[in-house]
Amino acid sequence: MARFDASTGEIVVRIVYDGLGTAGKTTNLRFLHAAFPSRADDAVIVPEQTRGGRTLYFDWLELRVGHLDEWPLRAQIVSVPGQFVYAARRFRLLQEIDGVVLVCESSEPGVRAGRIAWTFLEKTLVGSSNGGVPIVLQANKQDLVDAMSPEEVARRFDFVPAAVVGAQAQSGDGVRLTLLRVLDLARSRTRATLAGRSAETLPPHRETAEQMYQSLLIEDGATSAQLTDALESALAQVDPGSLQS
Repeated sequence: MARFDASTGEIVVRIVYDGLGTAGKTTNLRFLHAAFPSRADDAVIVPEQTRGGRTLYFDWLELRVGHLDEWPLRAQIVSVPGQFVYAARRFRLLQEIDGVVLVCESSEPGVRAGRIAWTFLEKTLVGSSNGGVPIVLQANKQDLVDAMSPEEVARRFDFVPAAVVGAQAQSGDGVRLTLLRVLDLARSRTRATLAGRSAETLPPHRETAEQMYQSLLIEDGATSAQLTDALESALAQVDPGSLQS
């Protein structure tokens, strides 16, 4: 749930960009940083990545995103590692969040991969305190020759997202709209949580990017029945052509 940073007087929400590898999560965050430099507290933080630029822990961007009623609002925007070998890190990053963007490539193989990512996400959210977290589906890479429409991409999933946005993250098309959609939903959810109370009644400000990184280092390899269930359910859908390299 949203937190309150007493040192700055801000409500802080966390938005996670989820999806399998190469769907375009990191590209979204990089474009957002470039699009809103005056609102960013820092550059996109990437604790570790492969030589090819694949995320190993997370990508992290903080933006000042206006207000929730009279309270300043800051968003921690985090992307997960897409590879299932890092499922424990991904599971941890999907805890205590205020909104999710499920990034899915709009091709047939991309949608199959997106459905696998959704299975892991669903199991993680259902088994945690994140029930009712709004999910925006981003149908990315609309420039592909075989791209499906955003509406068709959404029809291939067995859930109804709170919003569907077509995008081409590499050029920035749809990236800002995706963020606006999920932020609007996170605002509404937080407003309902407050129910007229002061933002100062929210739990204290959550960890920084560095604290999150250190936490993941300590917890790396840790497992639980819920994580195992989420991982096994997702991997049960995998066939040789499902996962993108």
